[in-house]
Amino acid sequence: MTSLISWLDASTEENSKMRELVKLFGTPETTDDLGMGQLRDAISNSLFPGTSVLHLGARYMLLVPWAYQTAHRSTRNPEELRKRSEESERQLIGRLKAIGEESYIGRDAGRNVMQLPSAAYWTALRTYGIVAQDTDRSAVAQLMCADASAPEDGENSYSVWNQTLPKPPAGFPQTEDRGLKLSHDEARWLQERILSTCPGTMLAHVAGSEVSPTPGLWAPWLDPACRGAEGDPAQWLRDAEAFSFIHNGATILYQHLLAELSASVFTAGEDTQEPTQELLEAWEDKRDGKRDLLAGWDVNGYIDRAKALNRGINSNTADFARQMANAAMSPSKLIDNQNFRAAVETREKLMKKSNSRFRNERRLRAWQPPARVGALTFRWTQVRRNVLDIHAGLALEGQSNA
Repeated sequence: MTSLISWLDASTEENSKMRELVKLFGTPETTDDLGMGQLRDAISNSLFPGTSVLHLGARYMLLVPWAYQTAHRSTRNPEELRKRSEESERQLIGRLKAIGEESYIGRDAGRNVMQLPSAAYWTALRTYGIVAQDTDRSAVAQLMCADASAPEDGENSYSVWNQTLPKPPAGFPQTEDRGLKLSHDEARWLQERILSTCPGTMLAHVAGSEVSPTPGLWAPWLDPACRGAEGDPAQWLRDAEAFSFIHNGATILYQHLLAELSASVFTAGEDTQEPTQELLEAWEDKRDGKRDLLAGWDVNGYIDRAKALNRGINSNTADFARQMANAAMSPSKLIDNQNFRAAVETREKLMKKSNSRFRNERRLRAWQPPARVGALTFRWTQVRRNVLDIHAGLALEGQSNA
């Protein structure tokens, strides 16, 4: 891992991708053991552009710009502005704790948190036109201070921040009392940004819908708010459901192959294989309910659309996606599908090389059978939170400051 994360201070886009990668490594059910992240992200970015697994509330898309704007009033020095805006973000952590927010960036680490909201939300700010789309986080202080004249209180630094951005509360962040709850005007503004910058996406559909997402539904294809979409969003939603299912089966089989190998190499008891055997059986129980979906799913069409978005998707990745789909449609169980068992092992070896658990006994010894292998949800938990925040704010019509 050292070689992968030593350059976290690179460009904002690279920084954001690496921070997401680091978080995913800490989440077993979404660890990309089989190297299918590019195909996963093609769906995530098409359904929900600008979103991230790091998001914890829509109002951060206002709080971050306000940290920079309020800091800019007292300095024209780019380095000083950077330091003051960062300090404002850290003060906000204490303020959110003081007013009783339950879930926010820095809840556990406090002001010493390494991942500031501005890093987590910068892609969203650029995607939705809240900050100029070609503005890197590392350059924003320089650009703000390069303006010909300092903005008056409450005004925005032109050519950097969106001119219609709501004004920060007086005394921000020390006086912040709304926390992560949007006012009606704030929610309306964020909704308009998403609708104007992400037309024809599932994100725009659910943000603009009168039907709110249902708390507790773990996947977007289960939620009536998403199922009402048509056109491209509906197609990407079908891709999401099908890909999530076949990927989940392949990942569970991979874990079971490790259980078999571990039992053989270390002469462990059969109890090593029981957890993954049960997971495979549970997946098989769901397969009949997915057969119509998979039969009508054009996996090649999906791969072509994903490649159009990311030309870095190579033939090996595309071929393995087809193998996953074929195995899921096969009448034989995954555990009995010798060709697919070999394909999964080959894929993991290709991805991890000398770190492959099929090759590296030290890594195999450190492996433990998982209690669960979560299916891909394409950031739905974070998207649902943001959309519910916006809908809750919109419900406060006539109460702009409520």
